[in-house]
Amino acid sequence: MKQNLRNFLCLLVCMGYFLNTTEAQGVVNFEDTWIEFLSDPKTASISELDEPDKRSQKPDYAKYSLMYCNNFFCKGEMSEAMKYARHVDEIGKDIYGAIPRFTEKYEELKTKMAAYRQVDGLWIKFQTGSEVSLSELKDAEEGRTVCEKGTLAKYFFLTSTAYYCKGNVTKSEKSFQPVLKLSKIKSFKMDKVGGLKSGISKMKKVFAVHTKLNPAWEKFIETDKSSGFEDDMPMMDCYTIPNMKIYMLRAAVDPCVNGSEMLKLIKELEEENSHPIPADLAKKIKWLEGQVAGVEENVAVLEKAWDDFLPDDELDGEIEFSFEYPCNKDALVKAYIMDGTINVCEKGAQRLKDIAKVIEEHNPSLDSETKEKHRNLKALVEDEEENLAALNKAWKDFLPDDKTSEKFGFIYCDPVAVIKAYTMDGTMYMCERGKKRLADIDKVKEKDSPELDSETEDKVKALQAAVQQSEADLADLNDAWSKFVPLDQDKTPEEGFPKKDTTLMSEIRLVEFYCDKIAQTKSWVIKGSVDACVEGETYIKKIDALKKKHSLKYDTELTCHVNRLRTKIWQCRYWELVLRARKETHEERERFGERSAAVMRGDLNTDKMECPTIVEYEPLGYIGVKYLIKPILCQRVNLAKMGDPEYYKKIASWVDTEVLQAYCEANMRCKEEFTIYIEGHTDGHRFSGRTYDKSLGIAEGTPFTHFLGKNGGIVDTLQKTTRAIDRKLENNMELGIARAWTVKGQLDFMKVPIDIGAYEHPSDEKDGDYRRIEIHLNIHKLLLDYYEKLLARLVKESGIGKRPPGC
Repeated sequence: MKQNLRNFLCLLVCMGYFLNTTEAQGVVNFEDTWIEFLSDPKTASISELDEPDKRSQKPDYAKYSLMYCNNFFCKGEMSEAMKYARHVDEIGKDIYGAIPRFTEKYEELKTKMAAYRQVDGLWIKFQTGSEVSLSELKDAEEGRTVCEKGTLAKYFFLTSTAYYCKGNVTKSEKSFQPVLKLSKIKSFKMDKVGGLKSGISKMKKVFAVHTKLNPAWEKFIETDKSSGFEDDMPMMDCYTIPNMKIYMLRAAVDPCVNGSEMLKLIKELEEENSHPIPADLAKKIKWLEGQVAGVEENVAVLEKAWDDFLPDDELDGEIEFSFEYPCNKDALVKAYIMDGTINVCEKGAQRLKDIAKVIEEHNPSLDSETKEKHRNLKALVEDEEENLAALNKAWKDFLPDDKTSEKFGFIYCDPVAVIKAYTMDGTMYMCERGKKRLADIDKVKEKDSPELDSETEDKVKALQAAVQQSEADLADLNDAWSKFVPLDQDKTPEEGFPKKDTTLMSEIRLVEFYCDKIAQTKSWVIKGSVDACVEGETYIKKIDALKKKHSLKYDTELTCHVNRLRTKIWQCRYWELVLRARKETHEERERFGERSAAVMRGDLNTDKMECPTIVEYEPLGYIGVKYLIKPILCQRVNLAKMGDPEYYKKIASWVDTEVLQAYCEANMRCKEEFTIYIEGHTDGHRFSGRTYDKSLGIAEGTPFTHFLGKNGGIVDTLQKTTRAIDRKLENNMELGIARAWTVKGQLDFMKVPIDIGAYEHPSDEKDGDYRRIEIHLNIHKLLLDYYEKLLARLVKESGIGKRPPGC
């Protein structure tokens, strides 16, 4: 038992010793690592460290966290580094502040971590396309001292780029060297830095191209000769001077081949360039501009001359072209052709030799027109006699009637032949080229003073006379137009036919033909307008055909007067239709009017009527109807009982059913302007006065028309008003008024305007029909709907359409 106890105690002692020894050894290892970390954080190995207890070993835990924070930061694992930084902060400065140099190391690490974030921000800015300046990098200079390789690579890459953007290629390349070294470290995961790998590749190529570009450019500046430059320089938008130099080297090899294209690229870079262009480059750009502009300008002038030359082998304008086309040999051939053709007698043969030399040396690609003109020049030089024979044949054919179908040219060494050609061309195409050909003839006369035979001289004079007459005709036309325009200013009236001008044509002179198409149009406008209904349509067709054929453009004034002519023509045709519609409406009215009057005549003259009634029809205007109903007073009639009310109801019913309903539509427009006039007639017997039992009720001031007949057929017509007439009548006039007024009372129920009148017949017109009532039914618009529908149908069938717009 004692022996066992002794063994147990020995075991405890031994275990205690072992534990103390192990703990002491672990502390020593930890402290050694810490000391090594303080000396150089990059070399401290902390992978075997045991994690101290956070509660009981706070100082060691703070050291542990700081070392691991630094370790993860150097590896670029920022989330882990930040986690251990938080552990340090959790321990607190009260604890870690007592540890020698801890605070210094911790602040230093936090500064580098801040630099990491600052550089990362600049990198993001750079990746989004913005330029990072050297001043910004200066503010983030701490980034070049951190242990994290990505930050170092970003910082030096940005610095290299910033120097390049400033145009300092030497410093840019120097700043790029650390980036290259970092990219070769296997432990550096370059792919994790977005855009770095492609950026390094781009910059490597930039510096490689610069190595070749600099000597090539220096040689070009020294010799003014370039062998080109094949390598492409990656485009750095912030500094494009090197790219401009490359384009210039390529352009200078042969400005004719790609000078224009390279200059365009250089100009595009110049627009975005923010750097002063070096003097040597600026000088070369100006030189290239001159080369390109000179080539293009000379060719442009040549092509303008060539277009002028093509139709007739002549230059109409004063176009001076050169013979310097280093980049365009087909243009040089054209220049030789024109010069040789125009001056065939002096230079034709030499220019053919010049053209042959160009073709042999350069084999230019000539188009069909150039080849044809080349052949023409050969023919001019080689076949002068044949050409003169053709001209003389054409001249002989031309002499009798100023026409020829024979072909001839215009280039002859004999000036008389040239004048004959110009004369024939100017005469046959007097409008197009008459005046010009006279000028050409004058030039030949001035230059060569040829002696012309009488036939030729007469034809030249005839051409002169024709041109002068054409100009005189045009002057007269302009005078006629100035007189016509004021007369044609008023709009064509909408009622009736356009008025014929009977005086204008006697004051002006017009001819059948004018060279100027606008003048021709004006002459036709005048001729068509003076009597539009007879001549207008003929001339408007000519005007439209001429405009279409020659694609004429009118000014505002001429457009207006052409439109007015159209309006007049339309007005003529429209009023022909109006007259036709009126005629047919009148025929319809005549058929209906007499028939309807007969119906009324039968209804009013029955066996019960003691006195006859006359019913007459008359046309009223274009669409109106007038019915005259004359009840004859064949017996003494009491005015108070003037007629039977049923008598007047028959009249009203007849008007409604037999007349209005025959033509009135739902809108009842035909009833508009329906008026009644009632006239009381008294015969030539003297009136001794009369008194009635009942009041007549004719108010004072009632208007009426007084017709006073005299022997011999004379009638005086007066407008009067009545006195108040109650029961007593004093004269024939008042008797007539009373008769009309009494009938008016019977017809007031029709609710139409009714006027009255009194007619006193002279003493030689007694008894019989002279004692009567006249009821005038005036339906002014009875056939309005009928007429308008008929006219609308005729207009539609005619195809004249709507009235043309005015101006």
